[in-house]
Amino acid sequence: MFDFHQKRKLRTLVNSRYTQGFILFLALWVGWSAFVRYEIAVEMSDRREVVENRAVALEAREAELSRQVEYLSSERGIEAEMRRQFDMALPGEQVVVIVESEADRSNIQPLSTTTVETSKRWYQFWD
Repeated sequence: MFDFHQKRKLRTLVNSRYTQGFILFLALWVGWSAFVRYEIAVEMSDRREVVENRAVALEAREAELSRQVEYLSSERGIEAEMRRQFDMALPGEQVVVIVESEADRSNIQPLSTTTVETSKRWYQFWD
């Protein structure tokens, strides 16, 4: 066991301002380092959430594209795309064109036909 003088020397060394300042510096340094690591962890969590949402959207797009590929791989899909893009018809088919009659069309007036009425009197503001 330490004798009285050795304990007093140790106590004065520990209670010295330089030792306490060094310990305070170490505590602040460790605290700052922990705070920086916490910020990095929060940022990585946010990035992970964004990437997961993007992955879900890409998986949905992949499912849609695979469904379209499956449809276009069938005979019916090929025929539908040929008809849509190239206006093709099978032998013996007839093309029907639907045209609007002239009576069904509404008359569209241009916007520039507005005129300013200057013939109103000052007391005719409620008209």
